[in-house]
Amino acid sequence: MTAKKGFTLIELLVVIAIVGLLIAIVMPSLNRARLQAKILSTNSDLRQIALALECYQTEHRKYPPTREDCGTGSLKDHLFQLPPELTRGDYLPAKSPEEAMSAAMEDRFHPGRTYKYRSVGECVRDRDIIDKWTQARLWTPNGFPAASSLETDKGQWHSDIESSPIKWVVFSVGPNFDEDWLLRTAANRYPVPKELWFNHTQRKGFLVRMRLKNGSEIGSFEGNP
Repeated sequence: MTAKKGFTLIELLVVIAIVGLLIAIVMPSLNRARLQAKILSTNSDLRQIALALECYQTEHRKYPPTREDCGTGSLKDHLFQLPPELTRGDYLPAKSPEEAMSAAMEDRFHPGRTYKYRSVGECVRDRDIIDKWTQARLWTPNGFPAASSLETDKGQWHSDIESSPIKWVVFSVGPNFDEDWLLRTAANRYPVPKELWFNHTQRKGFLVRMRLKNGSEIGSFEGNP
């Protein structure tokens, strides 16, 4: 019988090189697909939160207060986390007792933290007590949503729910979140300006859903396929 000939070293190296090349070609497409799937799931979560907010408003005739974090005031932590009122009324799933989050709605791009919520008017800074001396505010570009800008002189702060063009905003910090860049670029004027929304080219930015004064809902989800 003739002995079976095995692979030579050169042949093995060629096969390894081809496999490596195929992986290099396929991986970017797989990564884009994973990112897009994560974005779609996040947008679905934000829609669920939006429905919870509207159910709460129908029953209580107001939206929940905005939660500020008197500890750090950082988006990396629990600043603007979801209102626990939404879990108490069974509008959203409740967290487990050992979790620091206010609701079992973890930001898919920010493990251990809820999605963020900002509204105008009532504000809670500590121990679930509404601060009578502080109003939650939202910065909105002039002419929004038809126009948008990050320039301070092309927008204004709103703290009254009746006059504000935006009732509430829920958002994810999105992929590749860079808080230092955000603070340098927009200070506390996020997340309404469209310039801060998710950008497919840069693969970073907020994933946003908001309710306008006219009752319609807009956000970054409109630009996602």
